[in-house]
Amino acid sequence: MDTRLTPTEKASPTLEDACVIQIGGTLADWVGMADWMALAARLGARRPTVIVPTGGPFVDTVRDAEDMWRLQPGIVRRMTLLAMDSFALLLHGIHPEIGTAAGPVEMKANAAAGRASVWLPSSLAAARRELAEDWDATSDSLAAWLAVEIGAERLILVKAGTCPCHSVEDLGADTAAMVRDGVLSPGFPVWRRRFGGAVWCVERERVEDVAAALERGGGFGCPLAATPLLGAAAPER
Repeated sequence: MDTRLTPTEKASPTLEDACVIQIGGTLADWVGMADWMALAARLGARRPTVIVPTGGPFVDTVRDAEDMWRLQPGIVRRMTLLAMDSFALLLHGIHPEIGTAAGPVEMKANAAAGRASVWLPSSLAAARRELAEDWDATSDSLAAWLAVEIGAERLILVKAGTCPCHSVEDLGADTAAMVRDGVLSPGFPVWRRRFGGAVWCVERERVEDVAAALERGGGFGCPLAATPLLGAAAPER
């Protein structure tokens, strides 16, 4: 049994109709990122909305320290999760109306107050030690894990540049091919298979198109199908 990122036995109640949005680190120095935060805030006023950060520019410092000091992988992994916390706090600073949340309890409290949440994932390293050394658990697979954990309805992955849709008719984008191309992390397809909601890959410039699609309850961008993981089976429940 593959236990990586297995949802907890005693998880908090699900967040009905939640939308999880992964904000890529390459958006950190792009002024348009504020538009995504504004969209999340508007969406959060109507339904549970959670932003998942990457390490952004903060993870570059971690990589430099790893190169210089040859740190142990577990230490580097925990530092990387703390870098994600730092990027989350940056997003909160850009749009303070969006609350921070370490887990589902805080996410539910923010949702009850009509606020979106930005997730601080580093507490996972203390609560779930297997995450401290799992390098497949980058932000997109963590976002998919979170979507499974809270029972979200949809997951949106915001990418810089053109979103590479390896289209397969009636199935959406070829998720496995996007892993091969380095667009998605190796751990992502496992969690895409377990997530029952919709997953979109969208270009960062298309924020208004995404907003319009969400308003009408439709889809937009590249729908990522639940394709098999290369050479591996999905984890058992």
